[in-house]
Amino acid sequence: MKVFKSMTALILALVMAAMLAVSAYAATVVVKYKVYVYTSQLTFKQYDYSSSTTPSTRNLTILADSSLGSGSALYHVKYVNGALAYCIQPGVRSDDSSNYVQGSSGCWYNLPVSVQSGIALALACGYPSAEYGTAYGDSNSSDIIGAEKWAATQAVIWDLICEYRSPYDYRSWGSSPFYNCVDTSRYPTFALWYSEIVDAMQSATDIPSFAATSSRWCDTIELTKDASGNYSASVTDTNDVLSDFNFSSNSGNGITFTQRGNTLTITATAEAAKGLTSEKTYSATGSAYGIDPDEAVLCWYDSTGKYQSLASYTGTGLDPVRAYIKIKVTVTEDKGSLTINKTDADTGKALAGVTYRLYDSAGNKIADATTGANGKAVFSDLPLGSYSYQEISAPEGYVVDDTKYPITITASALDITATRTNALGKAGVEISKVDADSNIPLQGAGFRLYDASGSQVAEGYTDANGKLTFTGLKLGSYTCKEFQAPTGYELDETAFPVTLNQNGQVLKVARENKLITGSIEILKVDADTKKPLAGVTYRLFDSEGNKIADGTTDANGKVTFDNLKPGSYSYQEINTVDGYQLDETKYDFSLTSENLNVKVTRENKPVKGCLTVCKVDVTGSPLVGAELLLETSTDGQTWTAVGKITTDKAGIAQWDDLKIGAQYRITEVKAPAGYTLMTEPLFTGVLDNTNPDVTITACNSAGFVLPFTGGTGFAPYILFAALALTTSVYFCKKSYINEEKN
Repeated sequence: MKVFKSMTALILALVMAAMLAVSAYAATVVVKYKVYVYTSQLTFKQYDYSSSTTPSTRNLTILADSSLGSGSALYHVKYVNGALAYCIQPGVRSDDSSNYVQGSSGCWYNLPVSVQSGIALALACGYPSAEYGTAYGDSNSSDIIGAEKWAATQAVIWDLICEYRSPYDYRSWGSSPFYNCVDTSRYPTFALWYSEIVDAMQSATDIPSFAATSSRWCDTIELTKDASGNYSASVTDTNDVLSDFNFSSNSGNGITFTQRGNTLTITATAEAAKGLTSEKTYSATGSAYGIDPDEAVLCWYDSTGKYQSLASYTGTGLDPVRAYIKIKVTVTEDKGSLTINKTDADTGKALAGVTYRLYDSAGNKIADATTGANGKAVFSDLPLGSYSYQEISAPEGYVVDDTKYPITITASALDITATRTNALGKAGVEISKVDADSNIPLQGAGFRLYDASGSQVAEGYTDANGKLTFTGLKLGSYTCKEFQAPTGYELDETAFPVTLNQNGQVLKVARENKLITGSIEILKVDADTKKPLAGVTYRLFDSEGNKIADGTTDANGKVTFDNLKPGSYSYQEINTVDGYQLDETKYDFSLTSENLNVKVTRENKPVKGCLTVCKVDVTGSPLVGAELLLETSTDGQTWTAVGKITTDKAGIAQWDDLKIGAQYRITEVKAPAGYTLMTEPLFTGVLDNTNPDVTITACNSAGFVLPFTGGTGFAPYILFAALALTTSVYFCKKSYINEEKN
């Protein structure tokens, strides 16, 4: 127990010793000087910073009149541990307490960081900073200017704490009640110092007008592609502080910042721009003041809690101001164009209707374009790369320039313009005239040439070689037509087109003519009656005796061979009609240009038939005196007598000059003496060309007459008669006996 009591006493002694030491240290923190500033009555908000919650407020009236004594003075200049100190707890009473200790009181920690930074900046820019002269003297009670500087600094600090001034824009928010409470007519330099401090604070935090103090608040600067293919943008600082800042890239190579005066130019290479398709933030460090309040401000608080907390400036904690910008790039693929200006080579006038074809580097077709009235053909929206273009058609009359021209579209040469000319071309046409069948040249064929409007431009005749040439013609379309045929040939009235599309071209055209053909008409008639004969066949031969054709006379006795070229021919009858003789003569004729149509008449003689009757007896001996009748008929029913003939001593009866094809009948009307008459016709038939002469041999039987002397006599006849009589008597007797029996 004794030991415990001893230890307790020892601890208490140590604690008391420590308290005495602290008291001795606190006793050294004293107010070195106080000055009174006489003001009018002021009502403002008193803030209670005793807790971390939002400070409570109440109206506080402070009277600072000389009659009120020192306790009611508004501004107190204090030194704490040798440092000029400022009140950071307005509305809390001030005292020359010796209980101040160094440390951050609760009221300081509960201030917004922005207000803390503002206080630190006010201390740095206010009194007694180097900018505002030497430190305030400890005992110079007559230093009114120094007091005004101090009061101006204090007023700015209270402005910030009581929210009469923005911690972000120190010049804003109108007038300050702390400023207004000072009689500036009595203390004129107060107003000057007050404004100087505010301006200095604003200048210390000014950033370029196009930037922001936070990456979250800054606007986006859009970079666009320039003529070099890079992306860039230029912005101007209206705050006139750009020279105090140094912008740099934080996203690698390819992005540069160039400052000239108040203009900042941002440039990104085409490759670097690909990484800027979304917003990227960049910062710049300023050379003006930037304050770290934790380093720049030293706080003092009263340990008893009765009096206001104080703050003094350490002279450290400078932190450069930062400014932020955002940049963005919309990367677009470079597209170029090709414009071709086409003009007439002679006149220089724009030439419409010229078609060009564009190819890629591999020679593949991309597109066609045709010059308009202004002579321009345009290929647009072309990616970077190598191309070629070529003329594929020109207006009528112009020479096509088929040269392939190369071009290259680059970022520095996106839009290319080329000027090309076309010259009127000259050409010709050669016409060859030949026979349609033999292909031999024809001289004397006349041709006329017409242009597209129908106007005649040339006329000429084929020469001995059958050729006609028109030269010096403009390129274009023409029409050619024969107006005169070669002698002996048909006129070819067919118009044919002639198209000339190449300079120096000689278009060769072959045309044919058909010979004017003739004919021969053969009329076949009966030589006697002159009646036309139908069915007679003729054969036509050429000059070499070769068969050309056969033809037969019609009902009019005519046969025609037409489409015959001028020349020598022959014809011959190869078949005739019945009753007429064949005319086997070969007749020659010629067709000329003067005599192309020949007409001839040919006759045929009728063929005469002959009927001969030879009368004989059974021994073949001729019978004279037989009278024979010849008749003719057209229908075989009705017969007409032609004439009678009596056989001569040779037994012959003959009829000449009979008509071939006629039907005849021969009958015997009187038999030769001593012979039996033949009752059946000796002949009935038709005479034809194959058998015009017919001979009939007719045999007559002898009649019953007395025999001639020296003949066989009556013995045979008597025997025959006796035999017949005996036979008759026999049959008669037999017949009688049979009747008797019955």
